[in-house]
Amino acid sequence: MKRYIAYSAILGLVWCFVHGTVNVNNFVLGVIIAPFIIRPFKTLFPFDQDFSFVNAIKKIPAQITFLYVLIKEIIKANVMVAKIVLQPKIDIKPGIIAVPIDSKTDLGITAIANTITLTPGTLTIDVSDDRSILYVHAIDATDPEGVAQSIKDDLEKYTMEAFE
Repeated sequence: MKRYIAYSAILGLVWCFVHGTVNVNNFVLGVIIAPFIIRPFKTLFPFDQDFSFVNAIKKIPAQITFLYVLIKEIIKANVMVAKIVLQPKIDIKPGIIAVPIDSKTDLGITAIANTITLTPGTLTIDVSDDRSILYVHAIDATDPEGVAQSIKDDLEKYTMEAFE
């Protein structure tokens, strides 16, 4: 129940910012709408586990770091894709790369997969049945080990700190 209240409060604040007016009426409306938004995604979040507001607050610095790393990686990937596209002769070898992951929770795997997909030039295609490998399509897969290592070092580490 605490988790529903916490997520409802967060979504109430998000509603205020999306609406453009931060006031009590908008916040209350957001909190009332929030459970209807949370319900379809209940399987992604462990609502049956104990929830601590203190632990959630302790993760905020890791989530800010994750956001910084994500923005930095998106900018780097945009520059790389722009270089590829602007070349007179496009010399790329696209391919699918198997990237081993350490994350085991649904939220962690979803966060890593979506983070990979957000960066230009990569797209998460599938997760293995044992949930230990992500299959990623890369615009330039000439160095598959390098791409996999980059994902593990630059994205997965920060995603796990922020969401697990």
